[in-house]
Amino acid sequence: MTAKGLWRTIASTGLLALLPAGAAVHASTSDAIGSAIQPSAAQASASASASTTAPSVKDAQTRAVEALRWQLSDFFTAEDSGPVRVRMPGEPPLSAPSEASVQLELRRLPARLKDCSAPQLSLNAARSDRHAPGLKRLQLLCANGQQHIVSVRMERYAWRQSTPQPLASGTPLAPARLTPVLTPLGKLRGNGFESAAALSGFEVRRRLRAGEVITRNSVRAIPLVNFGDTVTYQVSGTGFSMQRSARALEAGGLDERIRIELAPGDWVRARVIGPRRVAP
Repeated sequence: MTAKGLWRTIASTGLLALLPAGAAVHASTSDAIGSAIQPSAAQASASASASTTAPSVKDAQTRAVEALRWQLSDFFTAEDSGPVRVRMPGEPPLSAPSEASVQLELRRLPARLKDCSAPQLSLNAARSDRHAPGLKRLQLLCANGQQHIVSVRMERYAWRQSTPQPLASGTPLAPARLTPVLTPLGKLRGNGFESAAALSGFEVRRRLRAGEVITRNSVRAIPLVNFGDTVTYQVSGTGFSMQRSARALEAGGLDERIRIELAPGDWVRARVIGPRRVAP
């Protein structure tokens, strides 16, 4: 170190205050100060090792986490499910989506995840169960023989029909009375209805609140046959068709099965196919 560079270092580090006023800086003093402000070879080696090792470990963990994120996203992707968003431990909570999508929340990272190469996920259930909301326990297999159990909370958001206004029991469900809302299916009792057309021919079974998502239990088919009605019982087959009158012993909507009386004491079950019309 040159004398000029040494004085700069002394001034910037505060060592100048340690020298007596007016003291001359000799070669021996310069060597001592240089030794004090320059790290030893061992210290320099340790520092260099730390600066290269720590980021390497951190980078390996980051790569492993991102590889697991990609695996989870790919594993839970379905044709009609929309994008998959994954929340890893320590990350901010996921916001409510604005489109049909899947949200996954990983409870904790597997130990030694950074050592897992070529991770593959598996679920001991049918593929249809893979896309049902709820807690999933997955097996993570690594190319180096490691195996981990990964717990993931899954929520699926999809558009379902709801009513923007309260509806009384018995109200027919016309399209004008319906509106689609983005719904977390894990909190819905039943799967709901995807389209307004699917509710054609239905009426409200019980009073619905404004904004309530419509499920199968909250509606019923509009009766096309009432108790005591005279109905036409139609039987068709290859090369023939016949019909006769019968009496309805039950009310029923489209495609519902009811009891009909063909003669006193002689009854069968038939499917409602239209207003006052039934078939086997």
